[in-house]
Amino acid sequence: MNNVTLALRNELNMSKKSLTSESNSGESDSAANDIEESEEKIETVDFVDNMPPPPIRDELQPIDYFYFLFGKRSTTLLTNQPNLYAVQKNPNKPIRISETEMEHFIGILLMTGIYSFPKQRYFWSSDTRVESISSVMSRDRFLEIKKYLRATDNSVQSNRTDINFDRANKVHPLLNIVKENFRKISKEEK
Repeated sequence: MNNVTLALRNELNMSKKSLTSESNSGESDSAANDIEESEEKIETVDFVDNMPPPPIRDELQPIDYFYFLFGKRSTTLLTNQPNLYAVQKNPNKPIRISETEMEHFIGILLMTGIYSFPKQRYFWSSDTRVESISSVMSRDRFLEIKKYLRATDNSVQSNRTDINFDRANKVHPLLNIVKENFRKISKEEK
């Protein structure tokens, strides 16, 4: 017997007891008889075996596209390169960004694109504080990560006077990852 059947039986017994204790009139006896008849008609239903499988979500949500396009490789790249750059600038003061922290940083950048303040510092200001941003990361930590944010190793840069110099060389590794992920998305009908 499952929990639903037990709950129904307990409820019927409680109402039966309350009716018989109220009075011994003919009306309460007929009500008690009705309860006994309905108690006999209760069928036991086993919901565990009859449950349908959870629905399968065929369509991707916007966050799914973001993770698919940006993904783990991009987060790892954007975590490792600023850490390397901070050590190159000052070996005694590494920045130590974790991948989770980088994901929070990217989320904050996306959120700052939604709100329009003249300066990013306003998101942490007491008068204009945006809780969804300021509760995730401190202003100083955000600005420190922003200061060291890189997608390439600065020690291996090509010379600007070189004929083959690419002006997008600082973001090429990130662009290549995103471009590669774009190609993996199957085309939808609509």
